[in-house]
Formats: sequence, C-alpha cells, structure tokens
Amino acid sequence: IPNNFNSRLEIVELNLIIILWYMKTVDLKKSELKLIINFFIEDLEYLLRESGESESRVPKKIRNLVENFYGRLVSYSKEFDKITKSKGEKLELNLINNFNSNKVKYSFVEEYIKKNVKYFQKLKKSDFISLNFDFVF
Repeated sequence: IPNNFNSRLEIVELNLIIILWYMKTVDLKKSELKLIINFFIEDLEYLLRESGESESRVPKKIRNLVENFYGRLVSYSKEFDKITKSKGEKLELNLINNFNSNKVKYSFVEEYIKKNVKYFQKLKKSDFISLNFDFVF
C-alpha cells in the first residue's frame, strides 16, 4: 500500500468500518456507533488543520471526506454481510475503486478484511463490550 494520505486514510476507514459493521450486527446502541463516528470525524478535522490546511477549506474537505466515508460504510458493509453468508462478494472491486492505485496488492488487503470479518463474526458481544476503549473518549 502506498505511503500517502489517501491510502492511510483508506486503511483506517476499512478498519473502522469493520468495527462499525460488527457493532451493527450485534445491535449495539446507535448512540455508541455515532460516538465512534463523531470521534473519527473530529480526528479528521484535527488532522487537516494540523497538516496546514487553511481554515476556510477545512469544512469543505471534511464534508467530502465524510460523504466518501459514509458511501464506503454502506458498500463495504454489504460486502461484509455477503462474506459472512459466503455469497459471491465483490470486495476487490470496491478496493480497486477506493484505493485507485496499481501499487496495492488487492488480494492481500482482501484476505486481511475477510479474516477480520470472520473473526468479528465469531466475537461475542459481551467480549466486545468488555474491551476498554476509555482512552478514546
């Protein structure tokens, strides 16, 4: 995976989407999902400001990044559901569209995602809830 802003953001989003997908599948409170998403958005905003983006451009960039994130959340979540049901997912097509780089070894990323989705599928809700995420909030 190339070492650039978009690729790093894509990896962070993929991992966050796996977690949010899991939280949705085990019916955790929507307020908890929103809390994590809001934290992510605030962190993106901070990152843009920290990287020297002008104050006037930050809101527009955040809006674009958030719209892209929600689109990815929907499309990847559908593919994760297909993975759990062993129904012909098109995960690699999503990866190709989102990374848009010939330097990415998509088969490795796809395998990583599938392993994590299957891991989370087996994870008990009580085990997830008992994780300590207090450092985040």
